[in-house]
Amino acid sequence: MRLVATALLILIGAIEARVSAQQLAESVGRPRLESAGVMLTAAGLLASTVVYLVLGHLSRDDRAALRTGVVTGALAGLVGGALRAFIISGAVADLVARYAAVPEWFITVALSIFVVLSCATSAAGGGAIAWSGLRISRAARSRPPA
Repeated sequence: MRLVATALLILIGAIEARVSAQQLAESVGRPRLESAGVMLTAAGLLASTVVYLVLGHLSRDDRAALRTGVVTGALAGLVGGALRAFIISGAVADLVARYAAVPEWFITVALSIFVVLSCATSAAGGGAIAWSGLRISRAARSRPPA
């Protein structure tokens, strides 16, 4: 199940990055936060949350849910973050070049930091949400019928 969840999370991030890169490439002037971008991010966050909640629901205990969420999040953050960085690298480089003269290594370092942060936040968030998914499913199962 971890591999399926990881693949889904990577796919969600890749779709988000592809659309974001396209929006950045098409932007004229300074990039602005638009409702389409906000909705895309919200949809991606919601879809990712559902994946982690299902992982937690399928776990046997608290430790397993936490471990599964952290490991899945770390792997999805590392692989997915690297894929997203690759997808958006051209658009980000073009955007930065419009406004600043930076050394060639700057974009690589910035995107590398993005990947590290993606890995860390996905691991932390994945563990917390998967654990919550187990707790929510336990609470729902322990309620007496109405």
